[in-house]
Amino acid sequence: MNPKERVKAALYFNKPDQVPIFNKVSGDVIPLPVIHSENWNPGWNEGEEGLFPHVRSGYYWNHPKWATQNPEYDGINWKTIPHEEIDEWGCIWNMKGNDHDQGHPGRPSLLNWDDFDNYLSIYKLDAHDKSRYKLALKVKESLQDIRYLILLFNCHGPSQLISAMRGFNRYLVDHKKNPQELKRALQVVADYHVEVLNYSIKYNLNPDGIWLVDDLGEQKGPFFSPKTFEKIYEDAYCTIIDRAHDLGIEVHMHCCGKIDPLLGLLTKWGLDAIELDSPRMSGYHDLKPYRGKIMFWGCVNIQSIYTQGTPEEVEREVWHMIRNLGTKDGGYGAYFYPDSKDIRTPRKNIKSFEKGLKKFAVYSEIPPHWWDSPVVEEWKDDIVPPLPSLE
Repeated sequence: MNPKERVKAALYFNKPDQVPIFNKVSGDVIPLPVIHSENWNPGWNEGEEGLFPHVRSGYYWNHPKWATQNPEYDGINWKTIPHEEIDEWGCIWNMKGNDHDQGHPGRPSLLNWDDFDNYLSIYKLDAHDKSRYKLALKVKESLQDIRYLILLFNCHGPSQLISAMRGFNRYLVDHKKNPQELKRALQVVADYHVEVLNYSIKYNLNPDGIWLVDDLGEQKGPFFSPKTFEKIYEDAYCTIIDRAHDLGIEVHMHCCGKIDPLLGLLTKWGLDAIELDSPRMSGYHDLKPYRGKIMFWGCVNIQSIYTQGTPEEVEREVWHMIRNLGTKDGGYGAYFYPDSKDIRTPRKNIKSFEKGLKKFAVYSEIPPHWWDSPVVEEWKDDIVPPLPSLE
């Protein structure tokens, strides 16, 4: 199988030869990143004084007057001190200075729904801007083999983006007090995702899949009940998923939190794959009903085993992910957390993830009885059970 065929086989439980790997650009998947517009000039709009561009790399900032008048802001010196940043959607981020991650959502940028139309007149993104697709086109043109191409959006999904825009507490209250306004805002974000997808086809990117990023939960459960999720989010999610499927494109989604109560709806709406950085948060037992119904991309649990475990534990956990997130016919993909320095993953544990895949990822080499070997009923996040016996 070539890499594209391998991912497709895993998605549809059609017996891949081995577990597909998503590891930046070195695995079976190649990300096609949509980026900020070359016309984006943060800090220049009225009310943006003191707000710096929220982008980690690849952007030259044309300093506005307020920034040129302060020597602390010369060049990229502003990145070394505590500051606020603004993204293309107008969302504000708190940065500590010398940050190695994306920072944290800051104060809300949309306090009143009455201001939403004016807000959109300033911050609604233009998907047709070809400069957004330049990097993705370069990546695609550099390929010399057939791999699964996945489109990465330049913003979060509907829930997470509007949460940042409104502020988390206000956003939660909106589900009860302002449901129509919230649904409209979610739809605006969904429509943008669809527009980007459409233009990616027009500009000959032709992805095989798209990658949504939308965190829907915290440590112990989703932010809302399945009933509320269905009522508020179905239209937005189905807008994205249905359009992708119309084009023959699969939909993959990263999601943080214990979100297994929402997986029934997500699979019903047509989501093809879910990616979990910490599969143990939802738990193998609670994810079991969806095994064989949706593909799971999974990293070795970043909250415990990957960052704090031993190399031997990381290696063993690879089998437990293959067994508990997938089936003997596929359904599991190995996902390497892309910013390992952000979570301080020991290099030896990253190597052990790779080593575990070399040991267990080829389906024809897995002992058949391992698939029927009893699994642990009560999983602890930091405990990795032994492997099944070889006999």
